Amino acid sequence: MKKAIFAAAAMLVMAGCASQTQDFSTEVSQLKEQVSQLSAENEKLKAQLAEAPETTAASEASSTPQPEPSADTGNVLELKKALVIADFAEVTLTKTEFTSKVVPPKPDSFYTYYEVKDAENIYLDVVLKFKSLLSSSKSADDFASVQVKYDSKYEYKSFSTIEESGGGNFTYTNITSIEPLKTGVLHFIAELPKEAAKDKKPIDIIVTIEGKEYVYSLRSE
Repeated sequence: MKKAIFAAAAMLVMAGCASQTQDFSTEVSQLKEQVSQLSAENEKLKAQLAEAPETTAASEASSTPQPEPSADTGNVLELKKALVIADFAEVTLTKTEFTSKVVPPKPDSFYTYYEVKDAENIYLDVVLKFKSLLSSSKSADDFASVQVKYDSKYEYKSFSTIEESGGGNFTYTNITSIEPLKTGVLHFIAELPKEAAKDKKPIDIIVTIEGKEYVYSLRSE
């Protein structure tokens, strides 16, 4: 009887040990699976952290407002470079010159000229070529007006004349029209003190066309 009891007890102990071993194996397996999942998540987090600076930089770059074009970008006039004003004119600044006497480029036997009267002053001759893009003729003196600014503060108005006979003479702009798709060469003449031609102070030529100002810097600071 004792042997039977001992055998039964031994079987119970073995069964308990087997049960504990099976439970331990299951726990180990579960822990391994959790470790594996955590490792995978850790690798995923590392990858996300590595990408984060690039994403942030790209996001910041895309969200940073781009600088707006300067308001003066379209208002600059360049020497010998045509400026096209749609349905109005193609305008080219061909020449600027300080002179005491303005004469036609190809003088005829008899021609009109403009000579400064005050010995302390000098003319600044601003030559603009206009090709009309209008559908009808327009008086030459209505195409533009020109003002000269010296030393960033002194302003001088100009008067205009227009070439005729292929540059052989001058005539009045207020009695001359420029027809569609034809070209007129106008001289805008401003009278400045002689020192303006010699010193290094800035000079801006301001051309007003259709209410808009276009600036050519003859001399900058």
